[in-house]
Amino acid sequence: MLWRPYSFIVVIIAGLILSLIFINYSYQTIKQNYQTLKQQYHAQIKAVKRQQQKIDTLHQLNIQHTEELNNAKAELDKLHDAVDTGTKRLHVNAVCHEFSATTAKSRHDEATPQLSEAARQDYFRLREMIVENEKQTKYLQQYIKTQCQ
Repeated sequence: MLWRPYSFIVVIIAGLILSLIFINYSYQTIKQNYQTLKQQYHAQIKAVKRQQQKIDTLHQLNIQHTEELNNAKAELDKLHDAVDTGTKRLHVNAVCHEFSATTAKSRHDEATPQLSEAARQDYFRLREMIVENEKQTKYLQQYIKTQCQ
């Protein structure tokens, strides 16, 4: 009969030991999940920092190329204004046919050949388009080099 009170204590102690084992297992599982989440968090922080650096680089690249394009357009505008005011002239590489008979009539138009107003406007539009195209190509090449790694 003496074993009954002791058996009750043994059962309580065994129950406490089992509950401590269960609590320890739950704690280890939670600790492992916490470590995993912490690693994922730090990986996400690094990814966000890398993305922010790429965005900053792209922003700087955009500023640089926008400035270059604006400078090139300003230079073209200066050239256009200089041609309009007459301080500079457009020279066309043209071949003029010579007449075999040199009469007074053939010498009536000895001025240097020049472009008409419409052709001059087309020339400046084409130059502007060429400059824009070159700057855009340069920008895209640098974008690919810096952003597509």
